Amino acid sequence: THLKKLEKENPLENLNYQLEKSSDILKLEPHLCQLLKEPYRELHVQVPLKKDDGSLNICYGYRIQHNAVRGPYKGGIRFHPEVSEDEVKSLAFWMTLKTAVADIPLGGGKGGVTVDPKTLSEKELQELSRAYVRAFADHLGSNIDIPAPDVYTNGQIMAWMLDEYEKQKGFHDPGMITGKPLELGGSLVRDIATALGGVYVLEEAVKRLKLKGKELNRLKLNDE
Repeated sequence: THLKKLEKENPLENLNYQLEKSSDILKLEPHLCQLLKEPYRELHVQVPLKKDDGSLNICYGYRIQHNAVRGPYKGGIRFHPEVSEDEVKSLAFWMTLKTAVADIPLGGGKGGVTVDPKTLSEKELQELSRAYVRAFADHLGSNIDIPAPDVYTNGQIMAWMLDEYEKQKGFHDPGMITGKPLELGGSLVRDIATALGGVYVLEEAVKRLKLKGKELNRLKLNDE
């Protein structure tokens, strides 16, 4: 189908296709569909990274602020070599929907850097994390936009980002980022929350499908 084909292509094209189909089913007014399709603000910058050998690499950083009607933008920051603006825009849209479905007073946003963090030393990773926050500091904050961990980012990276943000702004604002270590005001179980949620969904699926023993071993996920 057209949808299956799009799932293997551009994530933004896939999103727009699903949004248009959903809008038809829900009979949304055209202006509402357009508001959801386009993010409120798109930020993309060069993020200079000083390497341990003294050389300078230019990475590309993104922060997409999709919708803040329900509250501050909320969404993770991912470090991955395949991060693109279209990917981050799509993920920001899904964050808007996720916070709305969960009925929490937050909007949707997302961020990322096009980089392979596995090739970086700890010092380089810290510098990249701080450089990202310096680039977007004026657009972040507990009442503006609240980042979080995502692919290849973790509590330590959130701690560096919080520290850099507070240095740049000159005041204490631990609520500007989530997923930070417990000693900095983080939440219990946050480090395994996504995986744990997947386990709960799988357990519920097994129960509803009444799968047992060998059937579980034969269970395969598909796109039907």
